[in-house]
Amino acid sequence: MSSDSHDHGHHDEGFIRKYIFSVDHKIIGLQYGITSLLFLLFGFSLMAIMRWQLAYPDTPIPILGFLFGESGTLAPEQYNSLGAMHGTIMIFLGVVPLAVGAFGNYIVPLQIGAVDMAFPRLNAASYWSYFVGGVIMISSFFMPEGAARSGWTSYPPLSIFENGQTMWLISMVFLITSSLLGSMNIIVTIVQLRAPGLTWMRLPIFVWSQFVTSFLLVLAFPPLEAA
Repeated sequence: MSSDSHDHGHHDEGFIRKYIFSVDHKIIGLQYGITSLLFLLFGFSLMAIMRWQLAYPDTPIPILGFLFGESGTLAPEQYNSLGAMHGTIMIFLGVVPLAVGAFGNYIVPLQIGAVDMAFPRLNAASYWSYFVGGVIMISSFFMPEGAARSGWTSYPPLSIFENGQTMWLISMVFLITSSLLGSMNIIVTIVQLRAPGLTWMRLPIFVWSQFVTSFLLVLAFPPLEAA
């Protein structure tokens, strides 16, 4: 009986530790997937508002028009903000985390016969860095001057120094750090934790795609973060 109770206590991690602060690659993959899909939905909503403004420039935006002033339409600076945030959210909060963070974390260890990622805690840190960066990015909408207005490439002269742009930059530091941690983790996992007999030429094409993508992110993102 004592042995059974000991085993039960050992495996009963609790909801928060098991599903929120997990180090399991499947749970982290699901966290990435759910979070990135929510951000993609939000980014799509921004695009829909912009398209409405272009199609019906003098017509108040349905449902959400009250957020943009008495006229219910977008002012030029608001349109720039939505354009900047739409591009940033779709790329850095949606597509990249979904492709690498969600599918990479969940599938790569399964396809190469690994128990987990090479660095499970680093994997969790990567997700939470991404989550914090996303929260900061969305919070910039509530700044007095509004969100960043410089486009998702942050080109001058639109990248003026204001609080919204500063929060955009801080968010990008977290997001790029997250991508770098996740990419390095995937690379090390594929190189070191392949099952015996699974040579490079026998790797599934999906694993190859994740390896090449992660390698390119490691090359491209450090200069972007430094800039």
